[in-house]
Amino acid sequence: MIKLTRAQKPDFLDEETVQELTDKYAETRQSVWNKKQIKAPLLASSSDKCAYCEVNIAEESKYMEVEHFRHKDEFPEMVVEWENLLPSCKRCNGRKGTYNVETDGMILNPYDADPSAHMFFKDYRLRWRTELGRRTIIDALYLNDSQKLVGVRLKVGEAICEALEGLRADLEEYQQGNQTARKWAKIKRGVERLLREAQPSAAFSAVAATVLLSDPDYVWIRDTLEAYDEWADLEELEENARTLMLDF
Repeated sequence: MIKLTRAQKPDFLDEETVQELTDKYAETRQSVWNKKQIKAPLLASSSDKCAYCEVNIAEESKYMEVEHFRHKDEFPEMVVEWENLLPSCKRCNGRKGTYNVETDGMILNPYDADPSAHMFFKDYRLRWRTELGRRTIIDALYLNDSQKLVGVRLKVGEAICEALEGLRADLEEYQQGNQTARKWAKIKRGVERLLREAQPSAAFSAVAATVLLSDPDYVWIRDTLEAYDEWADLEELEENARTLMLDF
């Protein structure tokens, strides 16, 4: 989970339309939120990812579900309230189900709070720093699903570590005299590719950023490139990635 920026409320949800949709839901219980004018800006605000688990919604679930932070059954008046809606994958939306944040315990809304203050990674499983983090990870969403989440995080992390080992070997060869332009370009492209996997738009970016920036090989590669005065064009990518770290 990473901190998200809520998109501006779509013009579609003007006062009259909100009242009309809310009244229709109260009367029929139909899915009045399932509108492209609502789903598109929600999806854009999370870079096509589930707001909770960071799964790429298009790849994993084939479609997004609109998640009601305060469940629509208990809070029907908030069924299309913009601040109550999140983009979610089928697993997270189903797992949270009818969890009531007011009576069962408040959980983390990534549009309103920074996850790094409430959770961290240990062995690719999320652990909690606060009670809010515990309720979010365990009680409401179970973000340590071994098959669908922990296993994927492990693959992401192991791929990054393996790539870093190769890049370090290439850079050591370069230092030892194999200084071809092709090898140097390969090293730079490799580091940039890894940093792009740790950007907010990438699936599982929290674990990618955390594993990458805390890896000793990455630190050595970064320091070496900086010594060659070849780091400036990668600085912004690293700064963006650093904002997503959850500690490891």
